[in-house]
Amino acid sequence: DRKEVYLGDDNSLTLTFNARNEGEGGAYEAELYVALPPEADYSGIARNNESLTQLTCSYETENQTRYLSCDLGNPMKAGTNLWAGLRFTVPRLKDTHKTVQFYLQIRSKNENNSQSEAVYYNPEVVVQADVILQGVSRPDKVFFPPANWKVPKNYGVEQDVGPAVEHIYELVNNGPSRISSTLLELRCPLRIQGRSLLYPLEFFTEGPINCSTDKSMNHLKLKLQHISTESPILALKADEHHVEKRDVHKTQLAHLTNLSCSNVECWTLQCNVGLLEKGTTAILKMRSRVWAETFTERAYKQYVMECLARFNVKKMPYVIPPKHYPSGQKKVVTPIVWNKPDIENSIPLWIIVLAILVGLLLLALLIYVLYRFGFFKRSLPYGTAMEKAQLKPQAASEA
Repeated sequence: DRKEVYLGDDNSLTLTFNARNEGEGGAYEAELYVALPPEADYSGIARNNESLTQLTCSYETENQTRYLSCDLGNPMKAGTNLWAGLRFTVPRLKDTHKTVQFYLQIRSKNENNSQSEAVYYNPEVVVQADVILQGVSRPDKVFFPPANWKVPKNYGVEQDVGPAVEHIYELVNNGPSRISSTLLELRCPLRIQGRSLLYPLEFFTEGPINCSTDKSMNHLKLKLQHISTESPILALKADEHHVEKRDVHKTQLAHLTNLSCSNVECWTLQCNVGLLEKGTTAILKMRSRVWAETFTERAYKQYVMECLARFNVKKMPYVIPPKHYPSGQKKVVTPIVWNKPDIENSIPLWIIVLAILVGLLLLALLIYVLYRFGFFKRSLPYGTAMEKAQLKPQAASEA
């Protein structure tokens, strides 16, 4: 059921065969003889198809050759035509052999025509690895304006720059074959027309991976929020930082939305990944800060910061060359999203309560003043109950 087997895999395969007696007489003590290559193991009769005959097989060794002997009938009558399947695994492949060989033959105790022609099955040995690159941005979006941030007079600590962003990239070898050398490259926006975009701070690695950069990490020598002794931190030669104000309506940034290496200046991080067995990974974590001053000058304009990671497998530790070397890329984006002003959330609750109390106090004071000046008394209409009570004594005296 397969023409290829892969170095590093268990390589489960099924050999389905058709055995026929096309002669005029029966074949006595007929059996199917299957010689196994040293790379393979027998795992049982194929039972996933009801049309296949279920045979009885024995597993034996003769002169260091392992073989199967399956009963085809005693006798195997003339005209017999049966289909059956045998299951094997091929876990012990050698990269010096381009094929493995199974040998099948019908044998009987007949004096004449006691053996059929031999049938050989030779699956090709192939080097192949499924390598993928995964990436994620933490957080998945950055909200502006940054909380508790103001343009600093001097940049001293990393928090002065703006919101933190961490990108995590994971190179995964899903196998089955191993890879021994891979180039991983990461490119992220740095600046446009002298205005900083994404300020790189430091990177960390896990697994067989070593990285270097063509641009300086933390070139302003800012005090970092945390430093891990387990991971490398690059602090190379600082280049000039431009902080002069510009006319934001005339810059290229005013017309862009997607900030990628196709339209802005980027920094590059190159990594060499060593031996990755099947199921193992190499991880790169990149810490940066969004340069808040650049984006606050363009309030409520949405941007997307785009980083691109690429990998190319250069070597695989086998004599047999692979049919193709794995490669791929992963794009990780970090949107910059502006929050609309929220009056309810921007004003502290105690100020709202105090304003209500002051308003009620002023209202009570106004009512009191109006009362003292007789406003409410003069406003009573003629003929009210109070005036009628005052007129009753006058009417009695006149009578």
